Amino acid sequence: MSNIKYLIKILVLILFVCVNACKEKEENKEVVKEETKKPNILFLFTDDQRGGTIGAMDKYNVQTPNMDQLVDNGTSFTNSYILGATTAAVCSPSRAMLMTGRHYFNIEPNVYAQFAFPKEEKGQSDKLTFPEYFKANGYKTFATGKQHNGEPWVERGFDYVKSAFLGGMTTHYGTKVKDYTPETGWSAPYKDTEKFSSEVFGDAAVGFLNDYKKEDPFLMYVAFTAPHDPRTPPQKFKDMYPNEDMALPENFMSQHPFEIADERIRDEVLLPFPRTPEAIQKEISDYYGMITATDAQIGRVLKALKDSGKADNTIIVLAGDNGLALGQHGLLGKQNVYEHSVSVPLVFVGPNIPKNKKTAALAYLHDVFPTLCGLTGLEIPESVQTEDLTPVIEGDAKEVRTSMLYAYNSWPGEAFKPNINNHGGHRAVRKGEFKLIVSSKNDTYTYQLFSVKNDPWELINLIEDENYNNVKEDLTLELEKLIKETGDLADLTKKEFGLFDHPEDYNFKK
Repeated sequence: MSNIKYLIKILVLILFVCVNACKEKEENKEVVKEETKKPNILFLFTDDQRGGTIGAMDKYNVQTPNMDQLVDNGTSFTNSYILGATTAAVCSPSRAMLMTGRHYFNIEPNVYAQFAFPKEEKGQSDKLTFPEYFKANGYKTFATGKQHNGEPWVERGFDYVKSAFLGGMTTHYGTKVKDYTPETGWSAPYKDTEKFSSEVFGDAAVGFLNDYKKEDPFLMYVAFTAPHDPRTPPQKFKDMYPNEDMALPENFMSQHPFEIADERIRDEVLLPFPRTPEAIQKEISDYYGMITATDAQIGRVLKALKDSGKADNTIIVLAGDNGLALGQHGLLGKQNVYEHSVSVPLVFVGPNIPKNKKTAALAYLHDVFPTLCGLTGLEIPESVQTEDLTPVIEGDAKEVRTSMLYAYNSWPGEAFKPNINNHGGHRAVRKGEFKLIVSSKNDTYTYQLFSVKNDPWELINLIEDENYNNVKEDLTLELEKLIKETGDLADLTKKEFGLFDHPEDYNFKK
């Protein structure tokens, strides 16, 4: 009898061990499942927001409490830039590069210079975009706001589109938008004349977050049209910035010191010449008002994300498509390669991303595609030409590049139209603390060398200082190298870089 009792005890002990082992195994499986769950992605994109125009960046006196929160909770790149553009509509090449992770020299021009192509060719491209890639890897994708590269990329990349603006610029009250799903196609256009554009897009983003019940990870692309002109902020935000209180930038000038490309483009003729302090103060006031109005909508989206319970497993990216001069160097627009026009905000927030970290590592806006791959564990497609910033974000590397190319020139196809006659361009290189700008207009080359560390407003041209001859030579060689590596067609030995030598190559419009 005692043997039977002993056997029963042994069997109970074995059963207990097996049950607990199975339970532990299941718990471990749940932990692994939770650890391997893909993070969501929320991409917040502003239009014409210059780098530094976030209160927490301590450069310009603009109120952005919600963007400040992102800076506090994430990693910010203080040397983040666009590469440039080959058309005055800088937004479009910038967005094409962001979408593909490619330099604009290697993207079909009919997606970033659609004005030059017949309707059936606009937006046609075989280049892979990051929404399309993440969609193919299990993400449900959503877009609202400005889509500036045509319909095909939108149709291929997004499962849901709400309140999309298909174009470059428009009124901020009564913005004409459309919806899209692959099942229903495009809706008829509609508009809300009472709401500021940022609120329209904020509504769409909040609505998606409130309604999303799927287990699949999502990618949200929320692209505001502010603070792009027309600068018409809602009155309560305008009132926050009295014109007379707006400080003029240190590099304010009544006019640019020498002739440059596109100096009479649309952006530049929004104010008369010469620029006056009072006129620039009003522009700055309106600009800041629009940034703060958009920040309020970003706050609504962030609250909806938190209320959804998905915030802790979401990567948030805040960025802008290009900068803006607004009186700096006597300019208003973005058709140049000065810091004010090529610098953009770039902030990453999310799981395992260090908080309240600011890095001076050189970054391009179109690094976003490979960086999102790095942060989510996806392989970077071979089509991508730029760099993954993940090692910098995670603290494994100080930088991913040691130099940067900046490029701008007029659209070559317009250089030969008598009623427009835009031509000229800039090429520039940043290496270490120094930046070399080469400008060409008509028969004149102008060289500028700045220490952006000691002279961030780019006021002291060191090009004639013999103490910097070696720096000039080094940067010139670096510029030539980067031009070749990126596929840029510019030739620094030719008049206007040789970009306007063959008008027959630019007769796109039929």
